[in-house]
Amino acid sequence: MGRWFVTGDCHGSFDRIWRFIKKFDLGEGDTIIVCGDMGLYWNKDMRDANYNIRQYEENCNGVRLWWIDGNHENFDIINKLKENDMIECSPHITYMGRGVCMDTEIGTMLFMGGADSVDKMLRTEHLSWWKDETITEDDIAGIRGHYNYVFSHACPLGIFNQNKVFLCTLNNINENNAIHISENSLEILRNNIEYDHWYFGHYHVNKKLDDKHMCLYEDFVELI
Repeated sequence: MGRWFVTGDCHGSFDRIWRFIKKFDLGEGDTIIVCGDMGLYWNKDMRDANYNIRQYEENCNGVRLWWIDGNHENFDIINKLKENDMIECSPHITYMGRGVCMDTEIGTMLFMGGADSVDKMLRTEHLSWWKDETITEDDIAGIRGHYNYVFSHACPLGIFNQNKVFLCTLNNINENNAIHISENSLEILRNNIEYDHWYFGHYHVNKKLDDKHMCLYEDFVELI
């Protein structure tokens, strides 16, 4: 059986993933899951994506890379490329769209990307911000059942409110003015399903919040 790991935001940089693969001698059959803000598709000309994909395939040693969207992705490209809510970016890189469920050797996984940019008023639509970043009611509609692992970019609103002291990491943002549409959607989802573990990124901190919920940034956690 292969080894499974999860980590947080990459923002278009694969360096720490390559280093992790080499450090622990990972290879064929192993998988790394990125909890959003992958940044693979950002510039519309795709030159950065093609370069990063080529570099990953040359350095990944056969390790699969599964990723969900965050709020810093070019959704014009993602929406154009995805088929059946997924994108086979390359032989070893796969985008898992919102609501995708996978039965794996270590359990059932639910993927739910998306988050709200708290600084979107400073960004330009279709250049550095896309309205598709937000998790909608349609994204979570009809999802029920039990999952061993849930992977999202933001976290459920209830979890956020209980852990603001750890998760409010942007000093220049007034939390009282922040929008939490996606977190609220994830809270609805949380109340509609059962799950064993929930991993998420977005908040730029590595913190185990309780026995079920963990926020990841640059750390890697092995799933067992």
